[in-house]
Amino acid sequence: MKKFIIVILAIIALLPLHAVSADWAGSFVVYSGDIYEISDDELIPSEEIDKKIGHVTKFSDEEGTYRGNFSNIYPKGTPYYSIINTDPKDYIAIKTQEDIFVKAYNKGHYPNDELVKKTIWMYFLLGTSIIVLLIIWIMKRKKAVL
Repeated sequence: MKKFIIVILAIIALLPLHAVSADWAGSFVVYSGDIYEISDDELIPSEEIDKKIGHVTKFSDEEGTYRGNFSNIYPKGTPYYSIINTDPKDYIAIKTQEDIFVKAYNKGHYPNDELVKKTIWMYFLLGTSIIVLLIIWIMKRKKAVL
């Protein structure tokens, strides 16, 4: 029985509780589930800006995988805009200063939904293991009383 408990505890200890899976070689924002790489040298004239479509909801300069519209360079609240005659699935504009907008290129889906699924499964396995250990402990105590 002790070996079983040790094995369960070893499995729990080996479960990663924090997943890190980002390649932060450049500056980016996440918008609507996609990652957009910032073009530092390509400014968008303010007359080509259409409408506000979102904003940074979380800033982090530490590599990781986060939920929401986050950025590794711009602070929380930095607005995103669509560009006239351009699909936001291709490009968006990031307002960096008053009347200064930089172009951001869509580089594809940002995998934060996979992180959420993995995290849910890890906590499910952890919870199940704890419940099993509690049941075993209660059964052993009942046998000791009899």
